[in-house]
Amino acid sequence: MRGLALTGVIALSFGLGSFYATGHFGVFSAVNLALGSLALLAATVAGVRRIRRIGGPHSRPVILRGALLIVAAFALALVLEQSATRSRIQFDWTGEGRFELSPATLKACGEFDGELTAALYRSEGDPRTRRTRLLLQRLAQFCPLVVRELLLDESPEDEDRYAIGSSNSVVFAIGDRFETVERPTEGAIYEALYRLRSVSNGVVTVLRGEGQGDPERQDDLGYSGLAVALGTEGYRLQVAVSAAITEIPDDSDAVLLISPRRRMRDSTIDALRRYLAKGGRLVALLEPGVESGVESLLAEYGLEALPSVLVDPASGAVEDAAEGLNIVAYNYAEHPASAGLNQNRMTFFPGVRPIAARATRPGDRVMGVVWSSPHAWATDDLSVLEQRSGRVERRDEPQGYRYIMAAGRYPRDGVETRIVVFGDADFASNRYLRALYDLDILINSVHWVVQRESQITLRPKIRDTVQFPLPMQDTLRTLYGVGLLVPELLLIAGGVVWMRRRAA
Repeated sequence: MRGLALTGVIALSFGLGSFYATGHFGVFSAVNLALGSLALLAATVAGVRRIRRIGGPHSRPVILRGALLIVAAFALALVLEQSATRSRIQFDWTGEGRFELSPATLKACGEFDGELTAALYRSEGDPRTRRTRLLLQRLAQFCPLVVRELLLDESPEDEDRYAIGSSNSVVFAIGDRFETVERPTEGAIYEALYRLRSVSNGVVTVLRGEGQGDPERQDDLGYSGLAVALGTEGYRLQVAVSAAITEIPDDSDAVLLISPRRRMRDSTIDALRRYLAKGGRLVALLEPGVESGVESLLAEYGLEALPSVLVDPASGAVEDAAEGLNIVAYNYAEHPASAGLNQNRMTFFPGVRPIAARATRPGDRVMGVVWSSPHAWATDDLSVLEQRSGRVERRDEPQGYRYIMAAGRYPRDGVETRIVVFGDADFASNRYLRALYDLDILINSVHWVVQRESQITLRPKIRDTVQFPLPMQDTLRTLYGVGLLVPELLLIAGGVVWMRRRAA
């Protein structure tokens, strides 16, 4: 009976713990809750039968003492729960630090001049509002934010005015400006605060016309997510048809080149050359297997996009590609664009051409920022990009670190040119932009080239868990789910053995 009770308690604890850690009621949680409930029910039935067999007066004090202990345990649990609810002490035991606010969110909230308000609109009994309430209360502890709660049924005018679609929506307002957040994760709150600030960081010119990535396309292959993210960060995007331009627009604070698929015209390359010579800024996202013509211009600045494909076996097989073609990078140089990234904050690049970086003139500062593992190597066989499984065979290619991203500063003729080159463009597509820390390193690269280093930060995630091509949600759920099965079984076995020895 005691063994069944112990098993039930442990199973229930692991089931509930897995649910609260991941925010997902998966198979592991369901099985543990079901088995734990059945075990406790069986233990209860066995206990009732045992009590019914006890008829002597000598057993009644034992039964009474046990009943009193049970009542005391429930009373203590109730007192602790109420005390935790009323106190300001908070513990964040979620797998992703869901209630630990990022510096980016606190910075965005603290830069408002007027009174910033947050109104939480909810329906009675909506369990989601508890999490939102905790986030808002936590935010109000660190920045001047006034938090209110309103019942959605009692606020029909606000529902129409703020376009509130459902319960658990938050409206941030300052003056006559407002932003409505219907799924208030920290990431969504951060972006709403940034939009509400209406900060202008400049103009980014996106070149189009030679098959470059489309910032208006909204499917997985498009780059509309990048356009929205740049707009959130205060950049205004303007599109220029590269084949028609003879000069880069004068109001351009930076040029963004996303994976041209055809060779660009010489006139376009010359326009870029003149723009950079005047202290221009360029962020180039290049794909393996394509020669666009911009490679020769970048080589003049010591950034050479090599005509090969990077293979890094340390990344293993990720998604629908052979082992090592889709690279998970975790090696970073000390550079503003990679600030805060480390072996626990990785970036993902699906299909990479290696970048060589070296200074071509005295005073130039050229460096690799993101690089592969020391087991990587480059192959000239571009057909490996079509390989969907297995391992890419290495012939005589040497292994070693290879740059995936490089950056350069060029103080020349009284001005400073800044360039960032990525050996991949797909990482910025809608499919992968929010994978791991891809968005952060790209947006921070833009901030760096336009000399907005004060804007560089690590952004909170839009989703509750970090997106990853495996995907990371499933990886975390596996860790907090099936990954807990072994310690759970060991704990049950150890408890049963202990109880038996104690009873012997």
